[in-house]
Amino acid sequence: RSMGNIWKNEGVRGFFEGVLVTMIGQAFIKAIQFAVNEITFLWLENHSTIQSNVIKMAIAGTLAGLLSSFVVSPVELVKIRMQAQDKLGINKKDDDACDSPLAYKNELDCARWVVKNEGWRALFFHGLGITIIREIPSFALYFVAYGLLARSAMADILGGHVAPLIFGAMAGWAMWIPTYPIDIVKTIRQVQTTDNGSRRDLLSNRQITAKLYRAGGVRAFFDGLEPKLARAAVKHAVTFWIYEVLMNFLRPHHG
Repeated sequence: RSMGNIWKNEGVRGFFEGVLVTMIGQAFIKAIQFAVNEITFLWLENHSTIQSNVIKMAIAGTLAGLLSSFVVSPVELVKIRMQAQDKLGINKKDDDACDSPLAYKNELDCARWVVKNEGWRALFFHGLGITIIREIPSFALYFVAYGLLARSAMADILGGHVAPLIFGAMAGWAMWIPTYPIDIVKTIRQVQTTDNGSRRDLLSNRQITAKLYRAGGVRAFFDGLEPKLARAAVKHAVTFWIYEVLMNFLRPHHG
């Protein structure tokens, strides 16, 4: 029904709102996450007394999630506002307003609108806290899951080309299933705007959580999980396949 409404009201364009900023942002975000994870793990391997690979992978993933949150938050705020702009019903009052019913013409216009009407702080810090709360466990689970699978006997059975695809998809599920309820709250948090109002008018994370639970119980926190998992499987399968191809060139080979 949601897909039908998008097609009816917005056409093909509705399925791609926020895609440009997501593509550019995700390239930068993934570079941060994988670089921080790799560097941290190697440092722990060479300079720490920690013996458990699981703990080292968890620490590296935690740091990757924490540091990348400062880029993830503004990128996803713009993406969420782009996707939800028809629901927001924002009417632009500046000279750049066009005849289009869309509030934002593109991602840069959306970011400019946020800065002009809500300030720089809103662009970079509105929803940052809940983003960090989501990203830390997400990437601890993400890199631990992939690391364990890559070190398992199944990796030898699947081979170097297939294993990253399968394990990447499974790592994507491992990060999203436990943290999806947090993502639901984060999305509602970031779609709220302080235009023509004050921060006191915004619902807190706790208020959003309580409102969701009253409206739909536990099920409300998993609404839309299935398509998210389908997309995550493809996205992270490709991500880890590319990662392994690149690392095979960059890692030193012995022998």
